[in-house]
Amino acid sequence: MTRSVPILFLAMLVHWGLACDSPEAPPSRPEIGPEAISNQEDAVCGMLVRGQSAPRAQVIHRDGTRAFFCSVADLLAYLEAPSPHGAVLRTYLEVMEPDESPAQSHTRAHPWSEAGQASFVVGLKRSSIMGAPVMVYRDPNAAALARGDHPNTHILDFDGLRGWWRRRQANDEAPAH
Repeated sequence: MTRSVPILFLAMLVHWGLACDSPEAPPSRPEIGPEAISNQEDAVCGMLVRGQSAPRAQVIHRDGTRAFFCSVADLLAYLEAPSPHGAVLRTYLEVMEPDESPAQSHTRAHPWSEAGQASFVVGLKRSSIMGAPVMVYRDPNAAALARGDHPNTHILDFDGLRGWWRRRQANDEAPAH
């Protein structure tokens, strides 16, 4: 019996060690939701996030580190690169109201939504932002109201948005003939 206790103990340690190394392992501190924007800098461009128009974004890494973004385009670029902070556990975006004009700047705080719950409208015209204009809404109905009858616009879920962005990047990087 005395030999089985150390072996069982070692097996438990190995199992625990593998779980801690898993990309699905919980963060080292209790998980919390999105933080309000204050003086954070964009993790991609270094600009002050609060001064930029919504929708803005933030992620929480496995180690508890947060990264904030001025735009959805910066978020999408960031998600494509590996991070020394480990896997991204949560992605939050500010959601717009359907009656907020994409042509206007909206720097006030907006409610946050997890990326998988939000709906995204691409193809709307919007000036004075970095990257491709992407508007974020709480659900497909709100996105449809905001989209209206604008031509060449699409409503996407988060996976669809990431695919759209990758295709757009591939087209931008293709050599001209």
